[in-house]
Amino acid sequence: MRTKTTAISNAVLLLMAGIAGAASAQEEAPAPANPEENRVVITGTRLANRGFLAPTPVNVVDAQELKVSGTQNLENLLNDTPQFTANQLNSPTANTVQAGQPSGTSTLNLRNLGATRNLVLVNGRRFAITGPDFTTDINTIPTALVKRIETVTGGSSAVYGSDAISGVVNFILRDNFEGAEISVQGNWDQPTHTPTKSIDLTVGGNFDNKKGNAVLSINFQDRQGMTRGDLGGYAIPSLGDGCVTSASWSATGPGTPLSVPSGQSCLSAGGRPGLVYSGSSTVPTGRIGNLPLYGSSGSNAALDAAMAAAGLQNITTLGAVFDSTGKVIRPYTTADAYDLGPLSYVMTPQKRWVANGFAHYNFNEYATGYTEVHFSNNTANVQIAPAGAGANFLVNTNNPYLSPQMQEVLRQLDLKESGTSRITNGSQTLSTTAGDGLAIVNLNRRLTDIGTRFAATDHSTFRIALGLKGKLNDVSEKYLTDLKYDMYYTNSRTTESQFQSGSISLSRYQNAILSQGGAAPVLNPFGQNITPAAAGAVAINSNSAITAEQQGLAANLTGKLFELPAGPVDFSTGVEHRHAYSRYSPDAYLSSGDVSGWNAARATQGESTVKEIFGEARVPLLSDAPFAKNLSLSGAFRRSDYDIESVGTVWTNSVGTEWTPVESLTFRAQKQKSIRAPNVGELFGGQGTNGPTATDPCSSRQPASQQTAAVRALCVATGVPTNLVFDQAVQPTNFITQIVGGNPGLKAETSHTTTVGAVFAPRAVPGLQLSVDYYKITLDDAISTLGGGGIQSVLNLCYNTIQNANSVYCKAINRDPLTGQIAAPTYVMTTAANIGGIKTQGYDLSGHYGFRTGWGLMGADTRWNIDSNWTYVKELTFTPIQDLPNITNQCVGSFGQTCGQPVPKWKGTARLTMNSGKLMLSARARFIGKLTVDNYVLPLGQGTTPPALETLTNPKIKAYTYLDLTAGYDFTKMVSLTAGIRNVLDKDPPVLGSSQLPANNTIAATYDPLGRNLFFSLNVKL
Repeated sequence: MRTKTTAISNAVLLLMAGIAGAASAQEEAPAPANPEENRVVITGTRLANRGFLAPTPVNVVDAQELKVSGTQNLENLLNDTPQFTANQLNSPTANTVQAGQPSGTSTLNLRNLGATRNLVLVNGRRFAITGPDFTTDINTIPTALVKRIETVTGGSSAVYGSDAISGVVNFILRDNFEGAEISVQGNWDQPTHTPTKSIDLTVGGNFDNKKGNAVLSINFQDRQGMTRGDLGGYAIPSLGDGCVTSASWSATGPGTPLSVPSGQSCLSAGGRPGLVYSGSSTVPTGRIGNLPLYGSSGSNAALDAAMAAAGLQNITTLGAVFDSTGKVIRPYTTADAYDLGPLSYVMTPQKRWVANGFAHYNFNEYATGYTEVHFSNNTANVQIAPAGAGANFLVNTNNPYLSPQMQEVLRQLDLKESGTSRITNGSQTLSTTAGDGLAIVNLNRRLTDIGTRFAATDHSTFRIALGLKGKLNDVSEKYLTDLKYDMYYTNSRTTESQFQSGSISLSRYQNAILSQGGAAPVLNPFGQNITPAAAGAVAINSNSAITAEQQGLAANLTGKLFELPAGPVDFSTGVEHRHAYSRYSPDAYLSSGDVSGWNAARATQGESTVKEIFGEARVPLLSDAPFAKNLSLSGAFRRSDYDIESVGTVWTNSVGTEWTPVESLTFRAQKQKSIRAPNVGELFGGQGTNGPTATDPCSSRQPASQQTAAVRALCVATGVPTNLVFDQAVQPTNFITQIVGGNPGLKAETSHTTTVGAVFAPRAVPGLQLSVDYYKITLDDAISTLGGGGIQSVLNLCYNTIQNANSVYCKAINRDPLTGQIAAPTYVMTTAANIGGIKTQGYDLSGHYGFRTGWGLMGADTRWNIDSNWTYVKELTFTPIQDLPNITNQCVGSFGQTCGQPVPKWKGTARLTMNSGKLMLSARARFIGKLTVDNYVLPLGQGTTPPALETLTNPKIKAYTYLDLTAGYDFTKMVSLTAGIRNVLDKDPPVLGSSQLPANNTIAATYDPLGRNLFFSLNVKL
């Protein structure tokens, strides 16, 4: 049992907030701070730094934070930063393969607006794209070379171009280095002792009398993976929502299921909503799911007699399960479910090589040439439980592997058929009629005989940048002075190959369970009797490849336009040309859908080109005047001409102001219009499948308060048999398949951003800096899957909101007429569309206080630093349908299948660091605010009655505070050691049932899934 004490971690925040006051009581007055320490780093602009603060809010993470936090993967550090939200599908805990998208990558999600709506730069220039979605893999950026990370939190399209809806993340790398440096890092989690090891070597030096400098850096990282079975504890068994006896209820483990009589609720039956074991009904011995209930209107006398003879007169709507021999069959119970969890990775293995080279040479005072070369190779693996074949198949009624009693059951099912039925499995469609000796059997078989599913991805990126920069002569004494230019060319190429094993061909499987020429079928799916020869007849390996290329050519000119009494008018102008291309190439199995085990997708290929001209200016209005130490106005524009017909020519702009009434206080404000052009995946993505967790409103998983007559009637109208509405058979597992894909008619997204803030750096308290900023981002014509939130939004809009069988949302849902389950071939269609809007607003608060004391653990002159960074999210509202603006999903303070990753109102970090002589000690607290599940929060925001909290399983997540400790020691100027513990108190993540994202019984991308982690770093400079 892990420690659950939280008093220490909660107290750390109070300690850090109060220690500033204690500093005034130190024995010696603090040393005067360098005025530059009180200046926010300027980014989000191309204008010269003349002591102004940027009107756009900026968050800065420096190399010291990377060191003390034990960062090996940059996305882990940034996800701790409150402006970022975890990205479950592109993270170390993803363990998933998205059809048509790169695998094993890590992307950033700024302001919870998605990975495609922020722009990643390296040294101010666009980096490589990973695939059809044009995102950047953060794994390819070398941690050891990072000097600082600047995040512009707000739209910046006028300055940087498309994609900068939520902001820009600029990684500033060390590109001027002398000497050699080796850094070795290690990380281990306490529960499994699984290591992550990395080593960095950086060498560099000047040449030709310091006219030039060259740097080479190489990194190797090996992250070992672990399964949920390895981790144990909260991670297994797999859990879902259910009704349990009050005595057995537990917030963290499965209770004893309680059967609720018809017409009663869990509470009225004396039970309590709680966690129950939740496996897949596709089991290793095989389950038949479409048998009519004994004595029901769906049966007849002959079939009843056959079922009674086979011992199936007491089956439920979940059907019947075989024993291991396949000769004995009995009613299926939820205790028979197969747990997918133990064999699945909770942390995916990764091996990464990264090499970077930088060089520059000063030809003269007017020209400096520079180059950046990058190569990285990243291999990552995904492992999940064995594949299952779960669909309607044709089976010979005289199948020799079945008992005579079951042969008779199949014969009666065959005789009950009416007309001609067509059964499609993969690339093959077969027909059957009554009495032809073929029965339609909803057969669900977990293929443990074939082994676990395993996907190996090999991902390589090459990028080169060539540039020339320098200064130009003044045009005149008064106009166009202090001119500087920068022009460069970039070319990047990313390739990925993926090998997938453990799948089966659905068409081969169908043929293998049928008699061919009167011979016994090759494969016996009943029981556990699949021979190696039978497995070889149906097992397949699948392959896919991704290519992504991006070229850019840009030129920029900056300088002083002319002088005003308050100072120079600074300007920047330039042109840019970008071309991007991407291709996804699946093999025949994946492209045809003839695969069970991995998500299928059709090929994707497309390109886009944009030509741009941009300009920016800052006009000083007042300087050194009463109540106006500085007052300036700034503005920017960009004209972008796309070759995408549905986008065409678009304009973006910004206008801002900064006012410093007194030297210690600056106010800033800015309004911006930004755009994001659709990427290749959104435009041309081939249709494919994936299977997220979701709740079918026509199943028993629908909250009892929403199992209304209107929903029941709609379920029947959309294909659910009347007797199965709100039954567990309609959704026997947590996962529902959706069809995703592109739409070439998409137009660009448009956003408007407003930021207003203040920076306070009082001279009376040297070393203190505080800032507060308000942000508001409104996005229109948002590109997303149909419904705005994927499969769950489509289901909710159809059944719980619009409630019209003829709506586009209801028509997007396809059901099996026999079982009512969402089924092939179209499942739920959630292809791309300009679906609606997003609106978010809130406040960023940050503070820094650095001071010195005359005492310390290692002698006098001890330096102290207190840093804190917080975000308060006031609103995060998704409008799924632009034409229905009153239907909104208000997601702040919630998590779940519609809203996704947690969006707490408050999220923040606070760090206290002491440097005393050669010793460094640091403590950090990470805070994530309390949350409530979205199927309670969303109805409240929509003005409808939500289900009562007591009828939901674990509907709330309490506030979390994690405590991290770090110590460092400089043995010499050349050798230093840093070691620390992340999650010192070994806090388990919240344990959830059906609201988990997407598995692991929790939300592993947001909360620490591995408990206490230990890390060290040894740095040697030569």
